[in-house]
Amino acid sequence: MRSQGRRNNACLIRFGFLSGKGPSSRTGLLFMRPCARQDRRRRNHAFSLSELLVAIAILALLAALAAAVFGTMMHRGDRADALAKTRAMGAAVLHYASDHGGLLPPLFPGQVLEYEHGRGGRIVTECAAYLGIRTNEGKFIVESLLPRAYVRVAQPSDRSQMRVWVMNSSVTNGSGAVISPFGRVATAGQPPVENMPLAAVVGPAALWMMSTADRKQPQVAAAPWKANAPPDPPLGDRRAVFRFDGTAELVHTNTP
Repeated sequence: MRSQGRRNNACLIRFGFLSGKGPSSRTGLLFMRPCARQDRRRRNHAFSLSELLVAIAILALLAALAAAVFGTMMHRGDRADALAKTRAMGAAVLHYASDHGGLLPPLFPGQVLEYEHGRGGRIVTECAAYLGIRTNEGKFIVESLLPRAYVRVAQPSDRSQMRVWVMNSSVTNGSGAVISPFGRVATAGQPPVENMPLAAVVGPAALWMMSTADRKQPQVAAAPWKANAPPDPPLGDRRAVFRFDGTAELVHTNTP
């Protein structure tokens, strides 16, 4: 006990006031100075450089894993979003046909999402009533139908002309002729081509009616407006398609 007391006393230093009194003065103040053992104990709680480097490496690994998981979730969300909006557009086309004696609407091959009153050839104008679009005399982009993946690859100024979907313009009819089932609206120097009845489409379950567009899609690659489509598939190695039988799915980009 006495040795322990001596060690504790060794950690005390007596200081006098500035009045000039010596260390033996009763008015001096006692300050506790950590002893050597306490110094060692405190130093043991500090991180070494190697421990800090290990901690930083672990945090970096966790951040990379979190980013990968978030990226995968966002990618899946983009695909689901594009598929839902492709299904809505395709269903509007079929509703139009059911209300027009089975005739498909007259549509351009490359579809944009800019509504313009009186402008034919666009799903958002021809089928506005089936898409819940409030029509007026002006023009505007139907933002609610624009897939999120396409928003990321287009500048706001380009959205009015960006081709989001391509309509199948190479369909074999009952006579064996390859035609565009949606006809062609009249343009400068070209007469209109009649759109065909939905019932005339051969093998509707196997034929895509519309697909998300990009420059690597065969019909887009051969189109004069291909510069207005994204250079690569915004959905990675998938495209969202709607078939003539009313089904929609994600298909691999290698699917013809």
